[in-house]
Amino acid sequence: MTAKKKVLENSFFYIFSSLLVKAMGFLLLPIYTLYLTPDDYGVTNLVTGFVNVATFIVAFSLYSAVIRFYADYKENRRKIKRLYGTLISFVFISGVVFLAIGFVFQNFVAKIFFSGIEFYPIILIAFLSAIFISLHLLHQSMLQGMQQGRKLTKLNLAVFALTATLQVAFIGIFKLGAVGFLLAQLVVNIGYFIYIIFDLKKNDLVEWTIDTSILKETLKYSIPLMPHDLSTRIASLTSRIFINNSGTLADVGLYSIALQFGNLIDVVQVAVNKAFQPWFYEMMNKNDMDSKKEVVNLSNLLLVFYSFIYMGIGLFSQEAIMLMTNENYFLTWTAIPIFVVGFSIKSMYYFYVNIIMFYKRTARKLFIATIVGSFADIILAYILVPYFGMYGAALAFVLAKIIIVFIIVRLSKLHDDVGYRITKMLRIIVPSLIFMIVGLYFSYTKYLTVFSFNNFIYKVLVLLAYVLFVYITNKAIIEKALKSGRILKMLKRIKSK
Repeated sequence: MTAKKKVLENSFFYIFSSLLVKAMGFLLLPIYTLYLTPDDYGVTNLVTGFVNVATFIVAFSLYSAVIRFYADYKENRRKIKRLYGTLISFVFISGVVFLAIGFVFQNFVAKIFFSGIEFYPIILIAFLSAIFISLHLLHQSMLQGMQQGRKLTKLNLAVFALTATLQVAFIGIFKLGAVGFLLAQLVVNIGYFIYIIFDLKKNDLVEWTIDTSILKETLKYSIPLMPHDLSTRIASLTSRIFINNSGTLADVGLYSIALQFGNLIDVVQVAVNKAFQPWFYEMMNKNDMDSKKEVVNLSNLLLVFYSFIYMGIGLFSQEAIMLMTNENYFLTWTAIPIFVVGFSIKSMYYFYVNIIMFYKRTARKLFIATIVGSFADIILAYILVPYFGMYGAALAFVLAKIIIVFIIVRLSKLHDDVGYRITKMLRIIVPSLIFMIVGLYFSYTKYLTVFSFNNFIYKVLVLLAYVLFVYITNKAIIEKALKSGRILKMLKRIKSK
């Protein structure tokens, strides 16, 4: 198999497994919310946010280093073995130190990160999970570096299936609540660690040692990446902490489900951008006005497509929440439209960031937007959450996205704006949000926690009115795109990815 075909095959496996796991996790929501109270769901999401941050601290962001240094050492089997042995040993020792620090400062940790939660057993499970999930992620990076996409996909699906099965058993049959949900994840990752040892030994890929020269070199590469890797994860965790400290764990649970629904928009945008980005680079390499004009036209068309996603999630999340959860979670939907606004703003980010990625010098400055935006998210959440609870955190998310987009646009203009215009993009995005607000009028004023068929029909009519509005205002662009076949080509690219 050629290198190009290998990349395409692995891309398919990574995207397929990622989307499938996200989709199945979403479909399991009715089961989780049936057996977990909002407080339980808040606990699990607070712990998950903590573990997401802790894994990068425990591993010092060495995940990227594994992939990068495998490329340098792949012709030297002994060095690969020492690389893997060194990093696994180091991350395990680092995890033990992290756990020891947790024990010593358990009262401080519980007060700062887990207000209202006892150290035993939940916080202890969180620290143990951080160790074994770090090792799990390290092994995934090894497989990724070796371009074993098929094997990695099979393992990811197996781990997800086993974790979900144990979680349902622990919370549904044994009634262990949040403890059972988190314990299932820990048990599976301990089992996975045992598998890592046997797998590397079987394939003669490990030499148990700590090679200080390799360790020093990899840490020198990975530690500078930590601010970028941690910034968005810390922002997400702090929002949950602020909500918990100002409200209740139940509020954290509702916030997390609302964000999960909003993230559906990003799943679509990321998938489409994976297909759009290579084509964009091809057009930019032509370096002529016709190609740039074609880029702008297709980008505007994609924004129109995204606007229907905004409308669908924003308008009908209320009915979805009521169908998939119980009455304890019904108010979750009220925060989802705010996240829709945030992700609609992020749509512009994907177009402008491609310009930055095209120009390699500017790409190195991308971390500025990530770090500044995440820091703004934290500060804004700190200010807004005490007054508005989960709605304050959602609003902070929106404002942070505005800041990130502003920085990205400014960075892109250091080279070439292609022909993109924020005002033009907003003329597509804003009407969809206005129609969404109009469609939600009765939901917020009359049917906050009850389903109404009349209200549902009203939303459908608003959606149809928006479809008509889009066709009238973008008739020329849509018809031209249909005749040129660009939409079909884009769909084929998405499929091939």
